[in-house]
Order: sequence, then C-alpha cells, then structure tokens
Amino acid sequence: MSQPSKNSNEFKEASATTDSSEVREQVLERPALMSRRKLLAAIGLGGIAAVSTGLWKGAGLHAVSAQSTSVTQSVYGMEQKNRKKELLELLDMDFCLAVKLEDLRAETEPDPQMVYYVTNELQEGFFRYDPYDGSTPDNTGTVLASTNGKRFKRIFGDTILATWFGTKGDGVTNDTQALQAALNAAAGHKLFIPKHRSGFYLTGQLFIPGQIAIELEPGTIIQAIDTLSRVSPVYERLIRIKTVKDVYINGNGSTLRMNKSAYTSGEQAHIFDISGSENVVIENINANDSGGDGFYVGYFESTVGSCRNIVLRNCRADNNRRQGLSVISVDGLIVENCRFSNTKGTAPQSGVDIEPNGQLDLLKNIRFTNCVADGNTGRGFLVTLLKPTATSEPIDIVFNGCKTNGNSFGFSMNYGGDGAKAVQGEIKLIDCLAQNEQYAGFSDLSFSADSAKRLYIRCKAINCNTVNQPDDAYGYGSSFIMTTVPAQTRSVIGNAVYMDCESVDSRTQPLIKRGFSLKRNKTELIRNVAIVNCAVKGGSQSLYSIDPITEELHVQKLLLPVKAYATSDTLTLDTVGFKITNSGATNEVILALPTAKASITYTFYVEAAYRFSLATQAGQSIWTPIGAKPVIGNAFQGCSIVLSGRADGHWEIRSMVGDWLQ
Repeated sequence: MSQPSKNSNEFKEASATTDSSEVREQVLERPALMSRRKLLAAIGLGGIAAVSTGLWKGAGLHAVSAQSTSVTQSVYGMEQKNRKKELLELLDMDFCLAVKLEDLRAETEPDPQMVYYVTNELQEGFFRYDPYDGSTPDNTGTVLASTNGKRFKRIFGDTILATWFGTKGDGVTNDTQALQAALNAAAGHKLFIPKHRSGFYLTGQLFIPGQIAIELEPGTIIQAIDTLSRVSPVYERLIRIKTVKDVYINGNGSTLRMNKSAYTSGEQAHIFDISGSENVVIENINANDSGGDGFYVGYFESTVGSCRNIVLRNCRADNNRRQGLSVISVDGLIVENCRFSNTKGTAPQSGVDIEPNGQLDLLKNIRFTNCVADGNTGRGFLVTLLKPTATSEPIDIVFNGCKTNGNSFGFSMNYGGDGAKAVQGEIKLIDCLAQNEQYAGFSDLSFSADSAKRLYIRCKAINCNTVNQPDDAYGYGSSFIMTTVPAQTRSVIGNAVYMDCESVDSRTQPLIKRGFSLKRNKTELIRNVAIVNCAVKGGSQSLYSIDPITEELHVQKLLLPVKAYATSDTLTLDTVGFKITNSGATNEVILALPTAKASITYTFYVEAAYRFSLATQAGQSIWTPIGAKPVIGNAFQGCSIVLSGRADGHWEIRSMVGDWLQ
C-alpha cells in the first residue's frame, strides 16, 4: 500500500473547515466523478473519522461478574484493526463517485479501484466493489447487490446506523424488516438507532443477535404493531434476546411500548423477553404499555433452561398488562435503580414477580437495589415459590433499599412448601420501605417453616392499610403479617426474622391496628420466628399480635436510652446513642447540633405535638434530597429522623419518617 501522508494531511486540513451542513451541498453540487482527495475533503470527518471511532465506547459487563467478558472485547477484538486498515486503504483508491443506491444496483461493470459514495438521505456512506464475492446476501444497508450479482460493501468503523437499512420512523410504515436487517448486520458491531424523524418506529417482533452493543438516541420511541401473536403456541414479543451471549443496550431514556388498548386478552405480549441468554445489560430504557410484561427473564422457547448474568439498570416499566418484570429462572440478576409502576390488566399485576415455572428453575444471585414499585394493582415486589422443591437449588434473593407505594401489598413472600416441597435458601429484605399500601406493607403468606428463611432487616412500613379493613384475613390491619391463604394450606408456617423493623402510622386518623402479626387462619402451626428490636410509632396500634399457638418464638426489645428536651438546648456527644425526643415540650424546641464528625449518629423522635427543630453550626449544613439546609424540623407525633455526620463537617439524613424538610 502506498504512503498516503500528503493526501492525509490535505484531507485533515480540508475537513477541519467543513461541517456536516456543508457536506450535503458540496456533494450534490459537484460533478459525479471527482478525485478521492477532493471528495474526502468535501465530506470531511463526518464521512470516515466519526464512524472509525464509533459513537460510544461500549459498556463492559464487569459489573455482572468478575469472570464475564466485556462487550468491547468479545464483540470487537481484532475487528477494529481490520476496519481501520480498510479505511486507510480507502485513501489509496483512484477516484470517488457520488451515486444513489439505485445507481449501485444498476451498475453491472463496477471498477474495483473506484470508491462509491452513496448520497441517499440518511443512508450516506462509502461503498466499494468486492470482485471476489458473488454470494453474500443483499441486506440493504452494508451489502448491496447489483442486478447482475455484483456485491458492493459499505466501508464503516465500529458503528452501524439503523437508517442505512431504510427505516422510516414515521409511525405508519412497518419498519420490522429494516430494523431486523440492521440488527443482523450489527452482530459483532455497534448499532446506533437515531431518533425517528416523526411519529415513531413501528415494528413487529425483533430478534437481537449475540455480541452486539445497541444505543438509541435520546427521545427515540419504538412501538409494536397491534397484531403481535398472543395465541399458544406462537407467542410474539417486541424484543427477543433468545439463547445469545454478550448483549448491551443503552436506551438513553428512550421508550419501547405497545398500543395497550389492542392487547386486552392474553398475557404473553412482552416488551423485552430475555430467554436462555448470558451477559446481557439493558439500561436507561422504558418498557411500557405492553400486553404482558415490561421485562421477562426466563427460557421461553430456549434450549437453555436459565439466564445467566443479567443487568437491568435505570429502567422503567409502566402500565404493563401482567407485570413490570417477571423472573422465572436466572443465575445472576442485578436490578438497580429501576421503577415498576401501574401494572394493570391480568393477574398477578405486580411490579415484580419472581416465580419459577418448575423444579429445575434457578433463583440464584438475584439482587434488587434501590428499586421502586408503585401504583400496581397487585403486589409491589412478589416472590411466589409454588414449583421449587427440597431438591431444587437453594434460592438466593436480596432486596436492598427498595421502596413500594400504593400497591395492594408492598412486599409479599409467598407459598414456600412443606416437607418435600420446601425449597431451601434465603430471601433478605434490607432497609426496605413500604408506604400507603392497601393492606400490609410486608406480607408472608403460606410460607412453610420448612422452606427458605426470610429476613426482614431495618424494614419500615408507613401508613399502610389504606382500605381500612382491620380484620381482613390476609392484611389484618397490620404493617407486617405472617399468615396463610385457604388455597395454600401449610402444616407449619414460620422460619422468619424481623430485626430493627418499624410500623409507623402518622395519619390524623390512624388505620393500622397491629404492628407485627403472626396469625393462624386454619389449623397450621406457627414456628421459629424472631422479632428483635422492632417498634411501632403513632396511632393506637399494638406492637405485637401473636397467635397463642406459636412455638419457638424469640422476641427481644433492645430499647435505646431516652433523653428528652422540653426546651431548646445544644447537643453534646453525651447523647449519641440515645433516643432524643421533645417529650414534655410546650412550645417549639430547637436543638443545636455540634460540628459533624464521621460515624457520629443522632436519633430524634417527635413525641410532643410541637415543632422539633435541628440547627447546624454556622457554615455547616444538613444534606437533604432538596439541597443543603441549615435547619430542619417536624411537628407531627410519631415522626423521626436519623442524622449521620460526615468527614467534611456536614450532616446527612440516614433515614426519615415524616417531612422534616419544610
């Protein structure tokens, strides 16, 4: 290959002064045939350099597992070097010809020393004739075949554009064929889907290949056609990630959706179906309005019976028919900062439903962190264990810092079986919060004492039992309840721990009657339950309601020493570790905080019906969700707040009941 140094310098100088708006005019105004140096100068960096570097670097899967291969490594490898070599060879071609796609297909005697620049709007780019290929299928975007079978290959870097394949994105044209062709061509590459020019992308079922990274431009909408099959055995979904490895999708806030009004029957028309696949990351995307689930993780039509290493991050699932997310079988699932809202249509209608279909299904290494489930007709977060048995693999599920609001129940752990049907393992709920649920914030229903242990650690239920049915068999006017349902009888229920949990009712007319209930509905026994250092605040609720049949019950209350301030004062470190209240106050109490230090924590409760204010030293602040504040306070009995010191001398809120920010 000859040295292109002089021409390369001329190209760089010319491209430095040519922007993309000038390119189009210059290309269209020039004669069709021109030297490659002049055309490259006219096109500028937008024609070669941008695609040679790619639109983004790709995101690795190291967050899933230390053993995982990154998308960049597994997808691209030596491919990037080959592409750069091809782009350098482009500089040595004799001439460039500006053409239309239809001109290439009509070209019967192409010149292998000619570079062809396609000028069709949104499909622009360089092609070269490959005299050694007479069989590669025409995919309309990166490979074009002429009428007599000549193959033209697009020259590109790391990234393929969906528009190269003729997508319309007008909300009317069915783009299924074009989008699928783009996906197929992008296997081993990156695919960028630009925002539609009007309307949205309308498409049928799409299959995602393995070893691909996909990015959507912010604001992009992809909508399913109204006729996806929802009749057994042919169920169609919008996006299928089936039995593949190494998939990365970044939605940048884009939305995938259906016309939900067209899907009033069935429950299988999902937005994302991830089945039998490994190393999949989906982030920053909305999956809304489906005839089934927003996201499904399992093995539908897959020869592999479980998924492995799946990440959902910063995703939203709203107004879906069956579930925001269904989890059937997976080893390694991370769900971070996701929201599952307003599920309504067909049971279970939950934000999240973790429910295996069979004895061999896996529920291993499942972690939900800082997720929200709100406004769902069913539960917020539901775990249903009807199918696993004692011979199934032990389950391992953790909910950490998750929140629910306005569902039927907040968190429901259901149906672990007796004896031979008792799956082993653990379900942990850590620092979780349930608010304004119709019934209980945390329910444990027909879960055998033989089955997996449930641990509720520092969980809190606030203002639940909104339907005010204090004697409902399954809610029982409680924030935390363990009981059975008639359809799922058990010999013994139990094997649960409640530690440092709280039931709070701060309403003017309290509706919670019982904080922690262990309730027998039939002839079952209750066994092996620990309630440690739990509390109730507000209203006239009882702390415990425990059926006398209960056995092996461990209840321990580790009370904090109390320090009451009836008048304003300055705090010292002598009160760290105390429950600090305004008991006995007849007016507002203002407590001056000392200079914050790391690991120093204060706990405050409003017990007198006067404002209880906390003020910082001059130049210091309390960090809150709405900004730094020098003073915060609350006047409602039953409300509380925990402040922790920081190394920078400021305070931050560790937990809060009620509004202390006004």
